[in-house]
Amino acid sequence: MPRAHVYFLLLFTGLFLVSCGSEKESTPAEAEPAASSHQPYHDIPHAEFVGVESCKTCHEPEFQDWLKSDHHLAMNPATEEFVLGDFNDTEFEHYGSKFRFFRKGEEYWINAQDEDGEYRDMKVDYTFGHYPLQQYLIPFEGGKYQALQVCWDSRPKEEGGQRWYHLYPDEAIPSDDLLHWTRRHFNWNYMCADCHSTNLDKGFDSETMTYHTTWSEMNVSCEACHGPGSQHVAWAEATAKVDAGASADDFSELKDYVASKGLVVTLKEPEEATWELDPETGQPRRSTPLASNVQVETCARCHSHRQLMEPVHAAGESFYDSHSPSIINERLYHHDGQIKEEVYVYGSYVQSKMYHAGVRCTDCHNPHSMKLKLPGNALCLQCHSGELNTPAHHFHPMDSTGASCVECHMPETTYMVVDPRRDHSIRIPRPDLAKKLGTPDACTQCHTDQTQDWAAEHFKNWWGAGPRNAHYGEILASARRGEPGSLDRLIALANDMERPGSARAAAIETAGFNLNSPGALQAVERGLQDPSPSVRLESLRALLFVPADRRLGPVAPLLNDEMRSVRIAAARALAAVRDRLTEEQQVAFDHAAEEYINKQNAIADRAAGHMDLALFYTDLGDLPKAEAAYRKATEVEPEFIPAHINYAEMLYGQNRRKESEDQFRAAIDLAMMPENEGTARDALARFLIRLQRYDEGIEELRKATELIPNHAQTQYFYGVALNSTGRFEEALPYLQKAHELDPYNVEYLIGLATICRDGGKLDLALQYAKAALATNPADPQLQQLVRSLGGG
Repeated sequence: MPRAHVYFLLLFTGLFLVSCGSEKESTPAEAEPAASSHQPYHDIPHAEFVGVESCKTCHEPEFQDWLKSDHHLAMNPATEEFVLGDFNDTEFEHYGSKFRFFRKGEEYWINAQDEDGEYRDMKVDYTFGHYPLQQYLIPFEGGKYQALQVCWDSRPKEEGGQRWYHLYPDEAIPSDDLLHWTRRHFNWNYMCADCHSTNLDKGFDSETMTYHTTWSEMNVSCEACHGPGSQHVAWAEATAKVDAGASADDFSELKDYVASKGLVVTLKEPEEATWELDPETGQPRRSTPLASNVQVETCARCHSHRQLMEPVHAAGESFYDSHSPSIINERLYHHDGQIKEEVYVYGSYVQSKMYHAGVRCTDCHNPHSMKLKLPGNALCLQCHSGELNTPAHHFHPMDSTGASCVECHMPETTYMVVDPRRDHSIRIPRPDLAKKLGTPDACTQCHTDQTQDWAAEHFKNWWGAGPRNAHYGEILASARRGEPGSLDRLIALANDMERPGSARAAAIETAGFNLNSPGALQAVERGLQDPSPSVRLESLRALLFVPADRRLGPVAPLLNDEMRSVRIAAARALAAVRDRLTEEQQVAFDHAAEEYINKQNAIADRAAGHMDLALFYTDLGDLPKAEAAYRKATEVEPEFIPAHINYAEMLYGQNRRKESEDQFRAAIDLAMMPENEGTARDALARFLIRLQRYDEGIEELRKATELIPNHAQTQYFYGVALNSTGRFEEALPYLQKAHELDPYNVEYLIGLATICRDGGKLDLALQYAKAALATNPADPQLQQLVRSLGGG
């Protein structure tokens, strides 16, 4: 986990903002299946987990495939059968930290520094994963299991494997570091458990701060995907008895489970399809339209970057009922939607033309072994024309790396040092776009001695230089930078139903930072009716930044949305105006609010869940509950700075200034990373300035600018504060730094123009005024500012 994985949440408190594809598609946003009576989810009362041995009886071939899968090896006891690492009294050293791997009889042990920096012997209880690396889980007090950061590289020796290595090879991670293996971000219960075991219940008790984590099976077995199987077993046994001569009337299972066969989810299509070439387009098409997205959604539960909706996953419900997936945001993806952080496939795949055409995971992967169905290009040629497998298409010698479909269309990004993962957006290589956006491109990942200009020139020679539709990555990048004219293009993207829903959701998220624009606000409100749940969700989140009264009419209908994730976001948005809802709407609100609280309880071991509850209760007017939730957030995760800052703001609003200041200062004391401390000092500074303790506030801002030098708002605020105390010459570099970091920010340009004017630097003032006017030439106030400075 790189340091960039530790983020702040974006939360609005009224005074403080805490920060925590392909070419244009001509397909529907979320690959809506054709109209069908097929219902893949089933209500099966009393279904229980029965274990893989019950499945093996009838499904031996699938069981044997599963034994070869990563799912089978996701987590296992630390025994000779599963441990791959060298525990023959082997030593490994990393920046002075020593690790020794050894055995005591049949047990596997390590000697390493614990959370206090003391060396001690610790027993390994479980293996975690197996290829291309294996981690080891070590028990701690309170039911916690920690994943050691020193991993076994299980690749062959000739590929650089068969060695111990550290996940942070280029930096020391001492025991007091937030990312030390004994701390929260390497806690198995908190970070990893729900996707590596079957029927997992994290079992966190926020009163005792302990875990009692349970599972029905340690690894990812049949029922992790198919759901609890007891009634399916009963149906199968009844079927067998009828086949042997018994009367079907004697078995209720045969009447109750005609469609479901006793399973809570049916993963097979009602009519299996083949892929054929459309004679008109030359493109592959399904012989029968896809009836549902249930299969992709089932995989997405773990193969996605997402939030949980419930403490224990209940099989037999749609993905947006059980989870809320992340969108193409700047933190996780490059502007063009290529993977950046570990996002686990789904978010990239739903951008792809394959997804929109109805391609499912099992069209390429064996669902039980997880292996590819065919090697190399043969996999793609199941559907695509053989003409694509020639130099006339790929312009590389046959059997070379460049002739491989996946090397060009699914380039790899390596995580955890040794784990390359392919981008499933399955995009057309665009070195020209990559250069423009500063994103990776497949060509120079292979041709490392060449430039993107070189690659783009080859593309021009091969394919011509004709006009292209603007890629959504260009639109998002421009809008995120605030470039002149970008907002209109962003709004058009948000409204363009031919673009992927994930791209439209990203446009809505970005538009949410521009809600002073009527067009942006209208686009966000239109997004509430979008067929994509992701777009509806982002619209609801964006509307948290507008007055609550404005939300009431547009948002209230979504309290009855078919997707739980949307309903609870609607409840969050309407909490401040619950008393203005109709009686019927209040009933719907209360139901959705209960689901919202349940969602936060699902992450009770994370401060963010308690803080979200505090904000929710604040909007409801229940301040005692809000304060209790803030206190619990700071107890569960003391180093989570946003909780302290938001709690401090609530206390300030109640005129409890001493307690408020204590929370601001606690945030500084508990920050474990420089950027977190910088954010905390910025918040304290604003608090002190509100109290007219200017000298103290300015000093805190000075420290903040050093800790977060790339945070434009802090640089600007410090410059304004210095100038307000008559220190213009000191202020100007900070104001200019803010402009350099955010060059199209009109507030910064106007501030620079007026401050330079007042400081006697009229030429500089005119330069900044003209730059502000260039962002919006029709603005009469900006026109007047330029004229007042002699700009004509």
